[in-house]
Amino acid sequence: MFKNKHILQIVVIALVIGSFSLGIKMGQSDALNGQDRLTFITLERTLVDIIKTTEENYYKEVDRNEMMKGAIRGAMAALNDPYSFYMEPRKLKRERENLYRGEFGGLGIRIYEDKNHFVKIARPLPNTPAMRAGLQAGDIIAKIEGESIILDTAAGMTLDDVVDKLRGEKGTSVNITIYRSATMETFDVDIVRDTIKINSVETEMLDSGIGYIKIQEHFTGRTYKEFADALKSLNQDNKLKALILDLRDNPGGLLEAAWNVSNAFLSEGVIVSTRGREHKYDKVYHATESILMPAEIPLVVMVNGYSASGSEIVAGAVKDSKRGILVGSKTYGKGLVQQRMELKRGPGAISLTISSYYTPNGTSIHETGITPNIEADEWHPSAIDQLMLRKAREKELIENFVMDYIKQKTDETGAQPKDFAELKARLGELTPVLEDNGIKFEEEKVVMLEARRIFDPNVGIARLIDLENDVQLQRAIEVIKSGEIAKILAQATPE
Repeated sequence: MFKNKHILQIVVIALVIGSFSLGIKMGQSDALNGQDRLTFITLERTLVDIIKTTEENYYKEVDRNEMMKGAIRGAMAALNDPYSFYMEPRKLKRERENLYRGEFGGLGIRIYEDKNHFVKIARPLPNTPAMRAGLQAGDIIAKIEGESIILDTAAGMTLDDVVDKLRGEKGTSVNITIYRSATMETFDVDIVRDTIKINSVETEMLDSGIGYIKIQEHFTGRTYKEFADALKSLNQDNKLKALILDLRDNPGGLLEAAWNVSNAFLSEGVIVSTRGREHKYDKVYHATESILMPAEIPLVVMVNGYSASGSEIVAGAVKDSKRGILVGSKTYGKGLVQQRMELKRGPGAISLTISSYYTPNGTSIHETGITPNIEADEWHPSAIDQLMLRKAREKELIENFVMDYIKQKTDETGAQPKDFAELKARLGELTPVLEDNGIKFEEEKVVMLEARRIFDPNVGIARLIDLENDVQLQRAIEVIKSGEIAKILAQATPE
C-alpha cells in the first residue's frame, strides 16, 4: 500500500515536470532541438530520480514539496543573478502592499527583533490604531491571539511571520499581549486594524531657507505624490532657497517613481533609458515641460554606497543634466531593471531582470556606481573603538545603563523621557564601569552615539537628521551656503 502510494506521488511529480517541459517545447520548438532536447529530458528525469532515491534512502523523513521548492530556487539561482528569483505568494503579497500600493491593513507600528529574540516596538506611528491603543516604544509583543511570540530556529518563527499575524483586513480585530519593561507589567489589548499608509518621504526646513527631503526605504507607488506635496510645503510663499534631496541608504524601488521624481527638476532631455535582449523592454523616459522646482533653486543630492537602482536613476539624471550636484560617496552600482511576472501554472511569481538602464549620457553604471561631484565620507569609529564597542555590546554595558535610566525616569515622572540631553550629561558615569571591564574609547563620541542609538527606539523618537554628527549633511549645507554649486557645475564634465 505504502509503496504504491509512493510510486504514484513520484509519477505525479514526473507529470508536473513533463507538462512543464511540454510547455517549453510547444512555446519554443526551435529552442530545444536535437541534442538540447535530449539533454533537457535527461535532466528532468534526473531530478525525479534524485527525489525518489532521496525519499527511499535518506536517514530522515523527506518533504518532497520542500525539495521541489529547492529545485525551483536552484533553477533561478543558475542565472547567477541576485535580482532574479522566485517569489512565494506571501512575499509577493507583501511587496504589493509595501511597494506598489504603499498601504496595508494593520496596526501602525514599527517592530524589530532585539538581542533576546523578542519582538519589540520601535515606535507606534501617529494617528494609527497602535497609537490610540497606547502602545509605546520599547513594548515587547509577548503573544498574539494567545500564541507566544519569540523568534528562534526551534520555534520556527520569523519576523515576517509576526508581521503576517499583525496585518489583516481593515476593521478586523487582533488580541495582543504586551510586556512593558519600563513598568514590568503585562496586559492584553484588543486592537481594530485600519488602513496604514507607508510614507516614503520625510521633510524638514533647515536654516537659511534650505529645504531637506529624504526618500527612505524605497521608491513606492506613493513616493511621487508625497514628494510633490513635500516640495510644495517647503516652497510656500517662495521661501525655499535651496534643496537637499537625501537618497542615502535608499535601495531603489519602482522605476516610474524614480523617473517622476527626476522629472520634478528637469524640463527637457532624457532622464533614463532601458535596453534589453528583447526589444519590447527598450524604452526612453523623457523629461516633460512641467517641473515642480524652479531651475534657479540650487539642488544637492546626497548619495552613498547603499544608494542603488532608483536612487541612481535620480542621481544620474541630476548629474548628467547638470541640474544639481551630488555630495557623499560613490553609489552602489545597480543598473538593472526587474519585472515581476506572475506564474500561469503555479502560485507566486518570479522577479526577472529584463533590461539594463542608462543615464542621460548613455552610461551604464552597473557594478561601477556614480561618483559624486563632492566626495564626503561618513564618520566611522576607529578600528580600536570598533573593537571596544563590540566588547561593550557583548557585556551590554551601555545598553543596561540607558535602559536603567529610562526606567528610573519613567518611575519618577510616570512618562518616558524624551530629552536625550539629560542622559548625555550623565554618560560620564559610564567611564569607570567601562574601564573596569577593560574598555577605553579613543573618542567619547562613540559612547554618546551608541547611547543615542539605544535611547531613541526605546522612547519612540525618530530623528530625521543629526546635524551635530552627520558630516555629509554638514558638507552639503556648506556647499550651498558658500555658493560653490554654480562653480562646480561650470567645471563639471560628463563621465
